[in-house]
Amino acid sequence: MQVTIEDVSAVEKKVDVVIPWDRVKTKLDEQYRQLGKRAKLKGFRPGKVPRNILEKLYGKDVNLEVAKALVQESFVEVAREQELKPVADPVVQDASIKFGENFHYVARVEVRGEFEPKDYKGLSVERRTPKVDPARVDHELEHLRIQYAKFKAIEGREETTATDVLLIKMEGKIGDMPVDQPEFEVDLGHTEHEAIPGLAKALTGVPLNLENRELELPIGADDPRPQFAGKTAALKVSIKQARERLVPALDDEFAKDTGEADTVAELRSKIEDKLKDAEQRNVDREVREELVKELTRLNPIAVASALVDRQVEVAVNRVRINLAMQGRDWRQAQIDTDKLRPDAEQEVRATLLLDAIADKESVEVSEADIDKRIAEMASQQKKPAAKVRAELEKEGRISGLRFAIREEKTLDLLLTEAKISAKE
Repeated sequence: MQVTIEDVSAVEKKVDVVIPWDRVKTKLDEQYRQLGKRAKLKGFRPGKVPRNILEKLYGKDVNLEVAKALVQESFVEVAREQELKPVADPVVQDASIKFGENFHYVARVEVRGEFEPKDYKGLSVERRTPKVDPARVDHELEHLRIQYAKFKAIEGREETTATDVLLIKMEGKIGDMPVDQPEFEVDLGHTEHEAIPGLAKALTGVPLNLENRELELPIGADDPRPQFAGKTAALKVSIKQARERLVPALDDEFAKDTGEADTVAELRSKIEDKLKDAEQRNVDREVREELVKELTRLNPIAVASALVDRQVEVAVNRVRINLAMQGRDWRQAQIDTDKLRPDAEQEVRATLLLDAIADKESVEVSEADIDKRIAEMASQQKKPAAKVRAELEKEGRISGLRFAIREEKTLDLLLTEAKISAKE
């Protein structure tokens, strides 16, 4: 087999392959033998159909199958022998069989590319000082009070107020999208994540026995849901049930009810500690992100478009999961993949660089490292570690876990050697 390789770019190769006729003939003979065993033609006993008849009836299909098999087999050999590291299937040209002639094809293939990571020791990054605004503590305390709120039937008034939670029937349209919700909960006092902006305000101060009230609610063009942005909700609403929320007073009795503390002061202190821990984790994450940005800035390596395409798909799935967690219909979302592409390319570049640095610095992941991570996952999921490991092995995710740990250890190595300065 003759092989010629030409560099198209840093991440693409042109591979020219010539396979001797003897190998092609052997492959054709085997294919026709197998076909002869299966072929059923009138006037011939099973397995006794002459080769020339088979060639006349099935020659075109056999040639295509053999050409495909020759390309697949030979390209695997070439990639292994030449250490090409392909990241996508080859795009093949001119792959046709001609009787008595050597089989020749040309393929273009994207590869991982060869590069030497540089300037990764002593990276300069800034770390901000973690701080917790007292207002955040107040917000968490208020949120906790709301969690411990009780509900009761409304007495002594005929209209809704901002302390109420309603169960409504709602039908109509948002733009051209039909709405039919026989039971839909609306919290009049908390509008941060309203499904329909302005709905809570429109239902505050209305009769508790409201029936078939027609509402028109314009939705801003900046709404994060593309299917709703700039549309108008034309609805007909009836109140099926209304309850009043009773929020407990912020006192020591409330602190004891939470099971977290005996006094409000102690509860506030514990909440502040939790926020500080969370803020410290945020700071650590930010430093790592800045470290990776600086690394990719100093190493603008080329990356294969196939790898970027896959990372874009990962990003799209992230968006869909986030939409689903927010109760939004991700199937209706129009995701602009062009906007996701630059970040996806940077993520691919960072992954390749960290992997190359790990190779250069001989970063290893031991079985103890794997066991420790699985134990952490088991604790979070409240499952036995053996069961978590079995699930990971069944799903083929152990290698991915090993890769993630190796990347984290490489980042830890870069952090120990980085020049970190403080910033506000």
